[in-house]
Amino acid sequence: MNKIIWEKWTDPFGENLDETKWNHYDDEDMDEEAEIFDDEMIKSRFSKPVKVIASPMGLIPYNEYTASSKIFNFWVGHTNFNLTSDIASIIEKCEGIELLDIFTRYRFRIGIGKCFVDSDVMSNITEKINEKLNA
Repeated sequence: MNKIIWEKWTDPFGENLDETKWNHYDDEDMDEEAEIFDDEMIKSRFSKPVKVIASPMGLIPYNEYTASSKIFNFWVGHTNFNLTSDIASIIEKCEGIELLDIFTRYRFRIGIGKCFVDSDVMSNITEKINEKLNA
């Protein structure tokens, strides 16, 4: 029997962008004999590092507005059958599919549009694929 097991996709850069902790420096921490820094040295020494991702458009800051896990509703499908070009075509044509990535012959990722119900889209994909494979 052919089956697809669905798993919510996890962002490799981390899901919790807001949970990154940074050290804060107070003026009280510096003693009277501390070095005097110019503005540029202070900014480079005490500012937060910025995560970036490489894209065809160059380097883009990685934040809650550019994180793919915040923009897309990704799901990974694990199958016990080969993901042929015919199967990929069936998946792409299902309503609600914004994106399809084939990772291996048994694993793929879909992006489901925000206006669609996840479970309905996944059930539709499973149904259409089973129709094709059992025909």
